[in-house]
Amino acid sequence: MAPREYASFPMELAKVQTNGRTMKGWASVYDHPIQGPGWPDVTTFMRRGAFTKTLAENRDMMQVMFNHGLDPRYGELPIGTITKLEDRQYGLWAEVELHDGPDNANIVSALRSGALRAMSVQFEPIQAPMNEEHTERNIREVRLWEFGPVSFPANAAATASLHSLAGFAALAQPLDPQDAGGNMQGDKHQADASGQPDRLTWARYAERSLEQKSEELEAMSARIQALGGGKHGRDQGTDPAASR
Repeated sequence: MAPREYASFPMELAKVQTNGRTMKGWASVYDHPIQGPGWPDVTTFMRRGAFTKTLAENRDMMQVMFNHGLDPRYGELPIGTITKLEDRQYGLWAEVELHDGPDNANIVSALRSGALRAMSVQFEPIQAPMNEEHTERNIREVRLWEFGPVSFPANAAATASLHSLAGFAALAQPLDPQDAGGNMQGDKHQADASGQPDRLTWARYAERSLEQKSEELEAMSARIQALGGGKHGRDQGTDPAASR
């Protein structure tokens, strides 16, 4: 299982619009140069057709989230239902019916005001060959997991950005306890009356969430390999019961 990655595109490219609770725009854009901390000397391109296979095979698994499900208020609660997701010449076109509620009303307001800076996709690269000079990476096939608006692309100075789980965690460097409200004690923190972390910054929360997700993915990969190993052994006739 390849590490999951994020690719973020500014709203000027995503061209997201809202009408009532409907959000329409480009979740990803093709053939646009993107950079990331994992590949400082490599320019990555999401190439046309990268989403074709995943839309055919994994469409029901995809979700729409705010800040990749790392926001302390939303968590991994989906913010809407996908009504259209199409692989087009320009990129991945998405239409989403946002769930009714005050939180999504805030997201709509932030989209309309321009406060939300980018759209971003979380994916697993399936085919991402490099050119001969190892200066260009071409993502030709992915498994898409989720997408949605984000407040901070990984590299705000770049036109677009791409990062892995490890790279994103590196960007969200641990903060001094006083910067997090003076109540940080190791991995514990206090919460206010609403149950939300008291002055816990989004970057610190994201770092912790990514560490947990990485551990979960590693454990899942180990289980899959163990199951696959057992099946392979039986297929090769190494099952003791089969040899008797």
